[in-house]
Amino acid sequence: MSRIIISVEGKSEKNFVDKVLTPHLLSFGVYVEVQDMKGNISVDRVVEKLNKLAHSYDYVTTLYDFYGFKRKSEDENKQSLEDKIKQGIRLDKQHKIIPYIQMYEFETLLFSNASIMATELSTNQNWIDDVLSEFSNIEDINNSKKTAPSKRIIKNCVYIKTTHAPNILKQIGLKEIRQKCAGFNNWLTQLESLGE
Repeated sequence: MSRIIISVEGKSEKNFVDKVLTPHLLSFGVYVEVQDMKGNISVDRVVEKLNKLAHSYDYVTTLYDFYGFKRKSEDENKQSLEDKIKQGIRLDKQHKIIPYIQMYEFETLLFSNASIMATELSTNQNWIDDVLSEFSNIEDINNSKKTAPSKRIIKNCVYIKTTHAPNILKQIGLKEIRQKCAGFNNWLTQLESLGE
């Protein structure tokens, strides 16, 4: 059995890992612990934390929002941030690090099933369908920080991130999330393989 720790941006992601990912990965022989960064994500802070965690676990991975990163340049992208994280790790520990940044926000995953999302948020499904019609890939839901997935949700209904997000994602289920979110699926597939 492999022991991994998932460093997450905040409480919502922690609740999702605890409720959904941990039991799933355990069935693959991967024991999961979670480390909550409590926001304020930057490459420097992440690298410092992951270098410390790498000593105690077989593998260390991350679940952060792209929009959550502070002090990133305008031309920064998912791959460049993940590369900077990996390059900041001590050479003898780099093989243990699996950086993952969710585009553009954790809330993207909620759009995997419009019906469940609408029901759980007690909102009209039409606005969700309208958002989905704008994007061929839900991991591309974005235009600006003002129209990021969480901002679209807050604009249309009452949204308590720490409660709603993990519960909605549990209702949707990993199978459907993976079908709709290729980046997330690739990351989870990599984590599953750690138990082999």
